[in-house]
Amino acid sequence: MTSSDLLLSSYDYDLPSSHIAQLPASPAHNAKLLIATPDASRDSYNFHHTTFFDLPNHLSQQYLLFFNETKVFKARIPLQNVKIIRASGKELILEQGEVFVYQLLSENTFECLVSDSKNFKPGSKVQISDTIFLESQKFSENGIKFQIHWDKLLSFLEKYAQMPLPPYINYEKEKEQWYQTFFAQEIGSAAAPTASLHFTPELIEKLKEKEVWMQFLCLHVGLWTFKPVSEEVISNQKLHFEPLILPADIRKNLAQAKQQEKIFLPIGTTMIRFLESLPYIWRFLKSKNLTPSLDPETEKWRDHLTKDVDSKLVEEFIPDQEPLLSENIHWVSQMMIQTRLFIRPGIPFYLIDELITNFHLPKSSLMMLISAFMGRKNLLNTYQEAIEKWYYFYSFGDGMRVGGRGLSF
Repeated sequence: MTSSDLLLSSYDYDLPSSHIAQLPASPAHNAKLLIATPDASRDSYNFHHTTFFDLPNHLSQQYLLFFNETKVFKARIPLQNVKIIRASGKELILEQGEVFVYQLLSENTFECLVSDSKNFKPGSKVQISDTIFLESQKFSENGIKFQIHWDKLLSFLEKYAQMPLPPYINYEKEKEQWYQTFFAQEIGSAAAPTASLHFTPELIEKLKEKEVWMQFLCLHVGLWTFKPVSEEVISNQKLHFEPLILPADIRKNLAQAKQQEKIFLPIGTTMIRFLESLPYIWRFLKSKNLTPSLDPETEKWRDHLTKDVDSKLVEEFIPDQEPLLSENIHWVSQMMIQTRLFIRPGIPFYLIDELITNFHLPKSSLMMLISAFMGRKNLLNTYQEAIEKWYYFYSFGDGMRVGGRGLSF
């Protein structure tokens, strides 16, 4: 690692607008997949070009793939000629604006960004209809907390909001259907886990036929995952908390998989963050006496995994006292916890062996995450290879697989 690896300006690159995908491949599994295989020294990578549908032919029973089963909610609330009632009683008409919901807090409260914050001071109400009001409660670290005066929040969003397609995709109603994985289960994301969009029922069936192991987990994706980093020295950047759901048996299952020498291959950066957050979470929960006793083998494995965990990062995790749209379930079954782990050069990887991801925005935390795994110069070389070979970038674009101990050609 060099000092340049920790500078924001080192993560910029030029992308012709013609390489920004406006539509997904049809079918989605026909998207291109650039496979980057490290040489013996891991100082450079060799490239192989294929498609996602061909992926099972390069996997074996030794692989364990991790998918994010979060479900995207309609998060963009367009405002046009709506009445705003200030706490003082003064009324004004907002001709055009937007509320972007990035985190659900309860059945009728949420945190959001607004197009013009001066019009939404605490106590202000936005009149959506004769019977529906959004009331601004307080400014938070990253936005504004709102309460809805109507029925359930999700019912409101389903009726009045739009799917949160990124701004670089020209919005059309029919595109909304492609911004959701077919296996989505747990609603709570303001953005899609886009690497998983390539995985169709047919592709999943091919993986099953190859007897590739798969596990579906849940991390709710927040808006800040995709926002550019603002601090020039990237280690000064703080990410927004994102909730993840911890299954009760996850430690035992992962310990057994590691003992069987399974190759951990997360699909997308959200699953990388989920898995790499676990050692910190386990140490954090143990320090708070929130974890039950485990069988000796699992305890031994966890202790080995967490012995070198950076104690400064342990506090980046907090138990969620208001689990999203579900009961506060005890840890003996499952629990929800929030992470804002920022993986960047210098932060070690504890669990994953390889990764699959899309091509990301310049200066984004996602680029820095992948750089931590393969090196910044290797990442930029891979992006240049993708541009020259006419890969499409971003949410509806193509993807890349970065190899480790299980990959060879």
